Amino acid sequence: MFKAAVFLVLVSVAFGGAKLKALKGEIAEMKESFGQVMDDTNGSLEELEAAIGDVVSMVNDMKAAQAQKDIDLAWQSLHMAGAAACRGSTPQGGKGPWSNSVIPKENGKKCSDQCKLTDRPVCKAEVSVTGYVGKATSYTQKVGHFYNYECDGGWNADINHNEVAADDGAILEVKTAYYRFCCCAKP
Repeated sequence: MFKAAVFLVLVSVAFGGAKLKALKGEIAEMKESFGQVMDDTNGSLEELEAAIGDVVSMVNDMKAAQAQKDIDLAWQSLHMAGAAACRGSTPQGGKGPWSNSVIPKENGKKCSDQCKLTDRPVCKAEVSVTGYVGKATSYTQKVGHFYNYECDGGWNADINHNEVAADDGAILEVKTAYYRFCCCAKP
């Protein structure tokens, strides 16, 4: 029994020694890493301020890029709504193996004239759409509005209804602006 106890003590010491050696190695690595951090931060206050300024500048650039992505996505969503409104307003659609087009309507112009300036010269309709910000919370909640006009109508001159003349960020403003579109097709 005594021999077994001595054997267990020797094994424990051997394993304990290995664990202690491993711990000493980890402590040495931590000391080295800490030393590197200390060496890296021994710069002047001006260098630290410059580094902070660079980080702040990068964060501001990232915020501006995200804001532009939000604006671009909002305009794309409006364009898709305009395309859907045009499709719904033209049950016969266009004919042939090509797509129809949706273009922004210019104040004071007729869609029939505007379509003639494109490679889809036939006006099928003029539409005006708006939508509310946020997710719907009920099945009876209004999420948007629309108007359908004939190609020679829709003379609303409000600049807020003219996408090309509107400010880039106008799409994000919480207001009821009916953006207008011409629905154009090939003959």
